[in-house]
Amino acid sequence: MKVEEILEEMENILLESGRVPFTNKRLVEEDDLARLIDDLRDAMPSQLVEAGRIVSDRQRILEEAQQKSDEIIQQAKAYHSKLTDESLITRQAQEQAAEIMNQARRESEQMMRDAEEKATEMMSLAQKNAQDLAMGAMDYAEQVFGFVEANLSESLDTVRRGHDELRQQYRK
Repeated sequence: MKVEEILEEMENILLESGRVPFTNKRLVEEDDLARLIDDLRDAMPSQLVEAGRIVSDRQRILEEAQQKSDEIIQQAKAYHSKLTDESLITRQAQEQAAEIMNQARRESEQMMRDAEEKATEMMSLAQKNAQDLAMGAMDYAEQVFGFVEANLSESLDTVRRGHDELRQQYRK
């Protein structure tokens, strides 16, 4: 069950719970709420799995960029070798090969920087989303527990007052 679904179910339980007469308080089934909180705790690791997937995607992107870089360098070396075999254009070939290798290296480095930047950005966003979701869920749970605690406290006070009134009437 996703975190959003669990929160929605918690809200439904709250809205569908019985009201305490003459108050704006509600009675909530403790077992239902405890079950949902357990489900919420179980669902949170799935957000972390998503962050792990993003990290592995980042690694895959970096490996692909490195592989492409290696291919470009190998092509440049092959081209360089071919050109150096010819006597009249050896110097030009060496210069062109060096330029191609430099260009390939620059492109490869740029691709690596871009891939790392994108992967870092994705990881940062995933971590922020997971943290925001976790904080929202914890805030909501705190509100629900506060509400339940206030209702239980008020109900206990009502029971005590009723018990005191009953004792006073019995003593008369």
